Amino acid sequence: MNNAESNMPGTIHTPDVIEIRILISAMADNRAMIAETKTGPRLNTLQQDLTAARQRLAVLFGKRHGWRLSKSDFSPAVLARGGLLNGRGYHVDPWPRDLVDHAYFYRKDRKAAAVTAHLYGIFDYAKRRDTEATAALHGLRVIWPDDFPSWWLPGRTTLVVYTPLTGYA
Repeated sequence: MNNAESNMPGTIHTPDVIEIRILISAMADNRAMIAETKTGPRLNTLQQDLTAARQRLAVLFGKRHGWRLSKSDFSPAVLARGGLLNGRGYHVDPWPRDLVDHAYFYRKDRKAAAVTAHLYGIFDYAKRRDTEATAALHGLRVIWPDDFPSWWLPGRTTLVVYTPLTGYA
């Protein structure tokens, strides 16, 4: 199975499978219409629809794990300790670019629980191990879901989930 096939919703086996498949299909149709629409209100509406579908998929993914989408981002250090905040935002450690792209932040009981990322490229064994090693340096574990598609660009991005290396999530 190639990377594009592994990110498609063909292996999802949960009650929300129909909604997920409909949303993924609608996103593909929507992206095709966006490519044909150059400007104007129609383009804005299509982009809003795409954002809404992504948001709904993010909510569905979080619901499976008992997580809620966060209204605010948090740093890797906050996630590693299952904390609430970065303090006042001073000296906040940023997310490494090779770990996070198109991130969605999740909380459980108000505490940082997980971050999902949608990464481009092929994630063979070596690249997965490199990603896991980098995450571990920040106190994070990497999960490579095979039961839920990337909702950023299904088939072209890989869904990656970061949780604390120990404990909380």
